[in-house]
Amino acid sequence: MPDDLAVGDHEDAVTSASVLARLLDQLRPAQTQVITLVKMQGYSIAEASRETGQSPSAVKMNIHRGLARLTALVEKSHDLD
Repeated sequence: MPDDLAVGDHEDAVTSASVLARLLDQLRPAQTQVITLVKMQGYSIAEASRETGQSPSAVKMNIHRGLARLTALVEKSHDLD
């Protein structure tokens, strides 16, 4: 293998993942779990319901409330900058 093999810079991806993890840590565990399953891993509401034991309506409610909380946290962090 050549010594000058091009490797992409992953700094932005690592930073984004770190920031996202810190934000998700500020949510209730049930919210983090369903947001991760549905929004990040592509599960359906029904699949997330089966996986977590939450009812489909609880999954939807936890996603809605969790995303609202994430929005508030991001807006608050921008106000501090």
